[in-house]
Amino acid sequence: MKPSEIEMANFLESLKAPQSRRIVDTLHEKPLTEIQLIKISKLSKRSIDLHVHPLIQAKLVVKKKKESSVYYALNRKLIERNADWFAKFLES
Repeated sequence: MKPSEIEMANFLESLKAPQSRRIVDTLHEKPLTEIQLIKISKLSKRSIDLHVHPLIQAKLVVKKKKESSVYYALNRKLIERNADWFAKFLES
């Protein structure tokens, strides 16, 4: 498989759980701390811990340390690359 095909497979696999999609949906506007992510997504800390890990492994979400807090943010470049693949089906 090509690296882009592996990336797409990992991207899709990381989104299979509804909780993972809710995390991505919650992060669409801006990076959030874990506490903010829990409050806004209405997922438990345990659920966040469980479902954010595959998103980080797939590089869809990045974990950043800023001052004394940990933030989660979307990797928009990865989303754009994968969205481009889907967009070609909408054009035809």
